[in-house]
Amino acid sequence: MNKQTPLTIIDWLDNPADRATWLRNIPGGRMHKAAAPNFIKLAKAMKAAGAGTLLVNSSFRAYSTQVFIHRNQVARLGLVAGEALAARPGYSEHQTGLAVDVSAAGQGCVIQICFANTKAGKWLAANAWQYGFIIRYPKGQTDYTGYQFEPWHLRYVGVQIAAEMKNLRVAVYERYLRLPAAPTY
Repeated sequence: MNKQTPLTIIDWLDNPADRATWLRNIPGGRMHKAAAPNFIKLAKAMKAAGAGTLLVNSSFRAYSTQVFIHRNQVARLGLVAGEALAARPGYSEHQTGLAVDVSAAGQGCVIQICFANTKAGKWLAANAWQYGFIIRYPKGQTDYTGYQFEPWHLRYVGVQIAAEMKNLRVAVYERYLRLPAAPTY
């Protein structure tokens, strides 16, 4: 799921009745049933470590919501800059329920690069892998991922894959999957 690989219909079912079978509630949103319990564990661990209270700014998005977000970012920033922040509908990992945009209560830098420098941002960068999450769009990898550095954007890949990526020191999911760079559509 990147700018070269659109989601399949199975990945982004837009029928609310179908969503009930694979989405679960998390505080502040909904995630895929495989990711939700691990996200809750991640949030509890971050709070217990004194790194802050994790907040959900965006989690699962229906196709229609992604249309709205993409259209607004492109209108606000232009096509290139807008698509460095918002995926085209049918390409967003949020539509799978496996991605979540986060912030931390009282730490500022909500959906901003400076989130990486907050206590929460630093803790997530160091520890999210233990719960199966990666920082999906790492710093300095825009030419590979097509998206700007987004320290707030977590992607659930599973504990085993996240641990392998950490052990192999592979920060970009496409590289782990041995896919080519996908900076453009």
